[in-house]
Amino acid sequence: MKTETDISPGLLIRTLSDKEILMKTVLLNVNPHEIRMAVMEEGRLTDFETERPGQDGLMNRIYKGVVKNIVPQIQGIFVDIGIGQNAFLRMSDLPRGRKEPLSEGVSLLVQVIREGTATKGPCVTGAVSFPGRYAVVLTDTDYIGISKQIRAEEKRRSLREMGRRLCPPGTGLILRTAAGDAGQTELEQELRKLTALRETVLRRARLARAPSLLYREGDLIVRTLRDYISGEEDRIIVDEREAWQRLREIASGDTAGQAPDILLYGEEEPLLEKWNAEEQVRNLFDRQVSLPSGGTVVFDHTEALTAVDVNSGSFHKKGIDQADMAFLTNREAAGEIARQIRMRGIGGMILIDFIDMESTARKKQIVDILKKETARDRVKTVVCGMTSLGLVEMTRKRTAHQLWYNQYDMCPFCGGRGRALSPYSVQLSIERKLRDMKRRRGGTGPLLIQCHPDVRALLEEPGEHRLLETLCGRSIRTEDGTGRDRTVYTFLMDTAQN
Repeated sequence: MKTETDISPGLLIRTLSDKEILMKTVLLNVNPHEIRMAVMEEGRLTDFETERPGQDGLMNRIYKGVVKNIVPQIQGIFVDIGIGQNAFLRMSDLPRGRKEPLSEGVSLLVQVIREGTATKGPCVTGAVSFPGRYAVVLTDTDYIGISKQIRAEEKRRSLREMGRRLCPPGTGLILRTAAGDAGQTELEQELRKLTALRETVLRRARLARAPSLLYREGDLIVRTLRDYISGEEDRIIVDEREAWQRLREIASGDTAGQAPDILLYGEEEPLLEKWNAEEQVRNLFDRQVSLPSGGTVVFDHTEALTAVDVNSGSFHKKGIDQADMAFLTNREAAGEIARQIRMRGIGGMILIDFIDMESTARKKQIVDILKKETARDRVKTVVCGMTSLGLVEMTRKRTAHQLWYNQYDMCPFCGGRGRALSPYSVQLSIERKLRDMKRRRGGTGPLLIQCHPDVRALLEEPGEHRLLETLCGRSIRTEDGTGRDRTVYTFLMDTAQN
């Protein structure tokens, strides 16, 4: 390991050894146009998230909205929160302590719990909460919850007593897994900060005119420290000085001086390249993911759901029967699917088509592996059982982090279908159009057809050209169109032949 170099007072840049690179490390690549966060464990990418200006999403934002429509048939309420699309609120998600009657035009405090889509507004709840590193403060409830990962009864009891002591009336609390390793001073400090934030937002709600935004979460830098750092052994390495200084200030303030190791990267080689993360990030955009055994996992997105298909491919292990091959491939795929869903930010309904297996016990094993792997996910994920056809249905809450949708625009030529008409299909469309023109007696002068070069090549074949002129009873000339979309063609009067 190279010696630490003091660049300026309080600013340390150092190069880490290969052994340190294999440890769990959170990498932050920061530039003015994008922040990228990658979590590496033993040289493997396990979490990834990006954020761009204006693309931080609505998740966890708190609004003072206006009830626009109440629909008893679907037990739902549409709320105007001032974003152009009405948000949807289930009646079951209204605050339990609400006494005021609900009607159109009434103001309502809501929080976004699921991102919207191009055709649907976001989903909101009236049960507003404020997440921190160790705890989540709730409103309109006295419930005190403890993470199931904290198993020691004495610890659970002391945490519950502390929560009851620090929470004001009408305020609930959920203590996260990280609270089990935190000291009492750190916990009390965060709870006081979160309850003070709650009071500030409620005060704003009383004064603000609806619809209006009352609270939004911090950026990816803040969320990285809150959501991805679970202990003092975890490290953050950031390649931008201002972000490094900001992280250190936030960390020292939140943890009373027991901040994780936060390092500033100063080498010329790009940060994600140094940790072999860049290529793994690029692979997140691939439709097909390879498994170590030779099998593959294929991801396809639709408006309603994400379909995941598991294939045996070129399975490497010889001398095993079909049943064992299916089980081994499915076992590899279950862990990889959970990892890919987490990193790609896939949300909504997910349907997984595993390779068929006859053994009920093995089906259960695959589902159990999937549940175990998705338990690492910070986002709520529900895995259902496997059907006789090898299909597993699961759901994952939508968040602002949706890698494919945030990085790509819909193709203007295929409209997102991933398919375009063949030149021959376009040729047949032109023939039908010419027949229709003759039937409608749409003119007798020479005709110019502007089309894609691939389509033009078919139209210029001698037999086809004669057929086109026969279909419409006019002389025809073709030329290349200016666009790249081969489904587009134009009929014009051919002034060059007049």
